[in-house]
Amino acid sequence: MSIILSARDIYKVYKTSSGDVPALNGVSCDFEKGLFYAIIGRSGSGKSTILHILGGLDRPTSGQVLIEGKDICAMNDEQMATFRRRHMGFVFQQYNLLDEYNVKNNICMPLKLDGRKPDPKFYTEVIETLGLQQKVNKFPTELSGGEQQRVAIARSVLAKPELIIADEPTGNLDKKTGEEVLQLLITCAAKFGQTLIVVTHDPELAKKADRVICIEDGRIIKSNDCE
Repeated sequence: MSIILSARDIYKVYKTSSGDVPALNGVSCDFEKGLFYAIIGRSGSGKSTILHILGGLDRPTSGQVLIEGKDICAMNDEQMATFRRRHMGFVFQQYNLLDEYNVKNNICMPLKLDGRKPDPKFYTEVIETLGLQQKVNKFPTELSGGEQQRVAIARSVLAKPELIIADEPTGNLDKKTGEEVLQLLITCAAKFGQTLIVVTHDPELAKKADRVICIEDGRIIKSNDCE
């Protein structure tokens, strides 16, 4: 399989009033197109930091993040924001839906921000895959947590990005709902040919992944796909 994403010697140091705090110490890793990756580690291990850097939501202190050969760390903020909208979809623990918009408008928002319209056929396929046909005119406050996360998943895949990046996507859900939502996320990514990268503290979730990356103290200590 082809490599879609590469992290090269990533370091991240946070400046605080008490001094420098290292979060990542030379992380390097390749991600193959179309696979499901789980990044695991204890709280404070650096797993969310690397995910945010891979997704262009944060910048490393040094190192490169190459997506299909393009170094996103060399982009300015505007270029990076445009690149994220067109090539990445995000799913967060908190859903991040806009309460003033209905489900359909929430799902279509990334495309709207990019000045594009959704492919009607693909939109229908996405909402049917996620079981949202009867929810498109409702507002986030009218939905359960599991339904809100399904909306967030639909939003993440509608622009047909190559990468889906999820940070603890089941963290706010009960076990049964979390398992259902995770399976829908995996199904969507596989169905639409997207690479899925999920940060989790749940070892059961990680067992479903094609590849597992374990981070401790800002370093990769075990992985079946990393340098």
